[in-house]
This record gives sequence, structure tokens and C-alpha cells, in this order.
Amino acid sequence: CGECGIESDGCQIVFALPAGVTGSPGLPNELLYTENGGTTWGTTQITTIGLGGAAVSMACVGPYLVVTGDDSDLHYALITEILDGDETWTDVALDETGAAIFSAGRTYTWIVGTSGNIEFFADPTVAGENQTSGTVENLTAIHGIDRYNLVTIGEANTVIYTQNGGDTWTSVTGPIPATNLNTVWMKNEREWFVGAANGNLYYTRDYGTTWATKTFPGSGSGSVKDIQFANQTVGYLSHTTAAGAGILFRTINGGNTWYTLPDDTGQLFPTLDDLASIAACVDDPNVVFAGGTNANGSDGVLVKAS
Repeated sequence: CGECGIESDGCQIVFALPAGVTGSPGLPNELLYTENGGTTWGTTQITTIGLGGAAVSMACVGPYLVVTGDDSDLHYALITEILDGDETWTDVALDETGAAIFSAGRTYTWIVGTSGNIEFFADPTVAGENQTSGTVENLTAIHGIDRYNLVTIGEANTVIYTQNGGDTWTSVTGPIPATNLNTVWMKNEREWFVGAANGNLYYTRDYGTTWATKTFPGSGSGSVKDIQFANQTVGYLSHTTAAGAGILFRTINGGNTWYTLPDDTGQLFPTLDDLASIAACVDDPNVVFAGGTNANGSDGVLVKAS
């Protein structure tokens, strides 16, 4: 959160979202946080998400941490109060179940979700403004390089992008027909990476006019879950294999080649069932956090690589 309005020493402040506990009566959705780079963690409850509800995604938006849930609401609280353990959560209604959120600053935030819905927020504490996506497919991820240039992806090979902050969205043919797309990273206006549910990583360098496959060890099976770059050179990729193992990959040449972590032969990566989400540190490209499911198939797990 070094760039979200709260000062920190590199990546000392980190937030993590458990997926929620379903069933009856269910449990409150929790939020994990650290102020010391993961040495110790605190836990709080997102009180505005109902019992059995699940948090879906989050972003730092100015002084707030904003969380989307499966309840068609966004939920926000002041970051300073979360870290002090005395926050108050407030919810704002969405027009969809928010699958993903991206913020380019305090007054530029987008949430995408079901049925192709896109909402823009100049202020996350008040109702947003609907933008016309041109699709009815469920959208799963969004990323941008600034307040003008963004790309969002979704189910059934959906890819749409904007160059004017969402005033208009343009649809392009995605990389692989009839395949759900999970994650996207916009490196610049023309070059985007997209991870798919078929286990492949795709990229375009011409606004999605043409696509190519970028292979990595084990690609082509399982599912690519997340991709995050710390800078234009160093990035991270999470992949869950067809056998049900979470793997973390790294690139140091802008995504041209990917190798399996850890890169020190004396280290072993934890045995995981799934690796769902990555947070790369923009202040130190050699630090990355990842979250997923532990090898027992039920407990959540957080991994820090440095």
C-alpha cells in the first residue's frame, strides 16, 4: 500500500482475503493484515458481509480498503483504522456481483462483474456510474496502466478494452474460443497478458488483434490463476496444475520466459492444492506474497517469497 495514501516501508502493509465460510449458519468474512511484512498478522471481520457471504476482491482506494463481495455490494473502511483494530465498515450497493476491482487512484476505480456489468467510482463511498461494456458475459478480471487505458476479461473468451476511461469499451476476439479467462495484466497500451482456465498464458502486442501463447513449465493444463508484475521486467504467475498443485513462477525479462520458484536449489516451495492470488511489491521486485489453499484442501495459506 505504499502508493495508496498510507505511508509504509516497502511492502510492510499487506492485506489478504479468506474466501469465506459457507453453510449454515456460516461465519463472518475475515480480513488478514500485517504491518511488518508478514512477520505477524492480525485478523478482523468485514461486518457488512452477511454470514456465509464471501469476499471476492479488494483494492486500496485512497485512504480506504475497498472489498467486493458475492452480495452485490462493495464494502469499505479506513486503512488506518483497520490497522488500529477499530475500523467501521460501510457498504454501497452495486448493480452486479463484483468479481474484480481496479483502482488508478482515489477518484478512479472500476468494478466488473456478472452479466458484463462495469461500474466506475469517482468516490467509493457513494454509488457508482454504469459503463456500457457491450457484452453480457460474466467479467472476471480488470487491469489498467492509468485512468484512461484498461482491459477487462471474462468468460467465453471475452476481452474488451478502453482508451478513454470507460466512456467507450471496444470488444476484441480473445486468445482461445469458448474458454474462460481468469486474469489479465496490461503492460502498456498495446501489450497485455491473459491467463486462461485451460492452463495457458497468452499475450498480445497489438490491442488484441493477434494473440500468441507464452509457454512455461506445465502450461496447457490446469488453470492460470493470477499474473502480477512488480515492474516492466519482473513479474509473477500462479498456476494450479491439473493434479491440483499450486505453483509460483517468475519472469525477469518482461514475461518472455518464466521459471519455477524457488530459484535456489536449497529451498522448497510449500506443497499447496491451489494458488489463487498474487501481490507483487512495486518497491522491491524480489518480494511477493501469494494466497491459496493448503495441501489439506481446506485451510487457507499465505506464502511470502523474498
